[in-house]
Amino acid sequence: MLAKRMDGFALVTTSEHLRSSTRPLALVTGAAGGIGVPLVSRLVAAGYHVLALSRSGGEEQPFVTPIPCDLTKPEQIEQVVAQIAALDRRVQVLVHSAGVIVPQRMGGGDTAAVSCQLAVNLEAPILLTMKLLPHIPSGGHVVFINSMAALVPLEGSSIYTASKFGLRGFALSLAQDVRKRGIHVSSVFPGAVDTPMLKREIDNGGSPLNFVTAPATADGIAAIVMGLLRRPRAEVFCPSSDGILAQLMLMMPRVWRLILPILLKKGRKGLRKYLDGQGRC
Repeated sequence: MLAKRMDGFALVTTSEHLRSSTRPLALVTGAAGGIGVPLVSRLVAAGYHVLALSRSGGEEQPFVTPIPCDLTKPEQIEQVVAQIAALDRRVQVLVHSAGVIVPQRMGGGDTAAVSCQLAVNLEAPILLTMKLLPHIPSGGHVVFINSMAALVPLEGSSIYTASKFGLRGFALSLAQDVRKRGIHVSSVFPGAVDTPMLKREIDNGGSPLNFVTAPATADGIAAIVMGLLRRPRAEVFCPSSDGILAQLMLMMPRVWRLILPILLKKGRKGLRKYLDGQGRC
């Protein structure tokens, strides 16, 4: 058995085959859905043994150890890290892929949704990284799958936007903290990614700015992460043209306000095209 019940949630155990594996370890959050699924497959194909964190856990696969963990509960994160530390193995790659968005306008809304977004998108990556750093060797790599919302304010999704702005700041500061230890830090900034999370966002009134360009595929973003592991870079925006525009607009808020109506019009057109392709119009 790879997991057992303890204090109301599952913890990974120090299985002998994992201890003795010669494959480098990679830990991925949000491993059971969205970008996480193709990313785990690509990491295994590249020779890693993956510790796959998700709320539901999942079934054990060759070179994949599922770890049930609710990222909104700090005590679960700490317990999981303690179990990983007991393996007496280094974590070569840490990828923060988990994310959640609940569109809602300020002045009303659900405070529980606020807490959940901040916990999963910002607090959990900070806590997990902080606790795992002693187990990441020189040459190790921490990757944050962020969002273009870290640069572009999304109307109706202010909490998600705030969490992603914060995550970018954390990643940039972390890179300075660990540079002398030889640990790489990278962030990937997709626009929309065609996942169940995007579909839920659409159904709940998400911003049309997601569709200024066509959504990327989950496997396409996973491929970008794998490229970063081979050739580290601090930040990658996808598509790169959106990243250039977003960074310019972030430096010039007045210009952003002027160009926003044009982008919204383009985004609504892109959304209609996406929905047509999904057979939802």
